Amino acid sequence: MQDRVIGVGVIGCGEIAQLMHLPYLMELPAFRIAALCDISPGTVAKVADHYGIAARYTDHRALLADPNVDAVVICTYDHGEMVADAIRAGKHVIVEKPLAFTPEEARPLVEQAERSGLVALVGYMKFYDPSYEVGLEHIAAIGRPKSIHVHDFAGRFDRYGKLYTQIRGTDVPTDVLAAGRDAVARRVEAALGADHAGYRDLYLLLLGLGSHDLAVMRGAFGTPDRVVHAQQTGPNQLLAVLDYGGVPCLFDMALAQYEWWDEWIHVHGERDEVRIEFQNPYYRNASATVRLREATGETASERVIPGPPDTSFRREWQHFADCILAGAKPRTPLSGGLADLDLAVQIIRAMPPKRL
Repeated sequence: MQDRVIGVGVIGCGEIAQLMHLPYLMELPAFRIAALCDISPGTVAKVADHYGIAARYTDHRALLADPNVDAVVICTYDHGEMVADAIRAGKHVIVEKPLAFTPEEARPLVEQAERSGLVALVGYMKFYDPSYEVGLEHIAAIGRPKSIHVHDFAGRFDRYGKLYTQIRGTDVPTDVLAAGRDAVARRVEAALGADHAGYRDLYLLLLGLGSHDLAVMRGAFGTPDRVVHAQQTGPNQLLAVLDYGGVPCLFDMALAQYEWWDEWIHVHGERDEVRIEFQNPYYRNASATVRLREATGETASERVIPGPPDTSFRREWQHFADCILAGAKPRTPLSGGLADLDLAVQIIRAMPPKRL
């Protein structure tokens, strides 16, 4: 790796930027925080003061014009336009999931990134979890699975806040925030079509909570041949059956109020089982656990492989540096984000009609 240090501009200084991205950008020697941007002047000022950053913006286009910025991480609510602007400005990109809100919005971003020669990643940090990598090796050793189960009921999102100090701005008018979310809602409704627009909120939850699950499924098994069945099983809950070349995959997602984190992949083989249990994504220095059930001679055996005390976000940034400085092949390119959006729409359209 070269001695060059990558200047990063952070667009959106909210929760995920403060809890995960900014601390690792300060820690890792391949990076320096070159500039910060947020629509909240108070937030950007306080976060910049905390990290000692002089370049502060409230318009992402001004940050993109800063010559000290080599790359950006996009942590806002609506990503697509900013990804396009960043690539046009010649900046390398990590964009938090989802890549965009619809496949139609994402497709030109993939084409633009591929033409540019820039490094552009979707922030699917679970790809970089060291135990996910171990789990993939064991899944591959199974051969053709008999069945796959991907489960994500999450857990309480109000617990991890005690672990961190977070700056929250209150100077952005609520009508401005509401207008942005309403615009996204209209675009999603159009993408789903009139017969399925009633699933708009469920689709947005699938992109928010479930997009990581779609991504790790794709990383393990590729893209399914079809969606066999899908249904909404609760206000914030869905169930889908996917077909991977004749191998059934059950995917269920919901918001539960567990005191534990409930997200896992379980693969049944002919003689073995592999289970990858993910940690709460907001916990630092914690990775997934791999559980194996296998035969030892004529006796059943179970093994637990604890995850090392590393953080997938940190490893994601290390990979980003390797891509920029050493030409490594991106593991989570924008094309993967587009594939996941396509699948999300297919899941919703496989449900019975539900109009607004």
